[in-house]
Amino acid sequence: MVIVGAGPAGLLLSLQLARKGIQVTLLDMGVTVDDRPRAAHYATPAVRELEKAGILDDVIAEGFKPQGVCWRRSNGELIALLDQKVTTDDRMAMVCLPLGLLGALMVRHTKKYPNITIHWDHEVSEISHDDKSAKVVAKTKDGEKTFEGDYVVGCDGANSIVRRKLFGEWNYPGKTWDEWVVATNVSPEVWTRN
Repeated sequence: MVIVGAGPAGLLLSLQLARKGIQVTLLDMGVTVDDRPRAAHYATPAVRELEKAGILDDVIAEGFKPQGVCWRRSNGELIALLDQKVTTDDRMAMVCLPLGLLGALMVRHTKKYPNITIHWDHEVSEISHDDKSAKVVAKTKDGEKTFEGDYVVGCDGANSIVRRKLFGEWNYPGKTWDEWVVATNVSPEVWTRN
């Protein structure tokens, strides 16, 4: 299996596949894991996936179970408040850990599996397949390299080279929302205030 993109989706999928004994080659154009703290909390459906990847205990240990979460307008006006005090002991309840720290944690976990190989600084430029395998060509500092697997999975984000190669430049299926969502990290003390 060749996975393009070592962000949260690619790393999570790699860990889940490796636990099933599947050989994974993970390619990313970055030189290391992205440490920007974009997301910070993971609701029950995501928590279940973290459990399947075998990393939930470490995510809980390095993060925390919030007592609640709220949504506000950009002027600070409260839109909604979700009180989670009754579920904080539930293993599958929401957990918080900034995405940059989660990515680093997942990379550490990949090192436990000899069937995961991560290639940093590998920018995918071509994708092809035949009746026997799928192939990916990546540009590296040492020239082009070809990787082969039964499947290629695109976990390479909004400007996905995988989708562009499959569906053409910017003609791939999907939707861009007109609405903007701004997320920020807030200290737990703020949650007690309205």
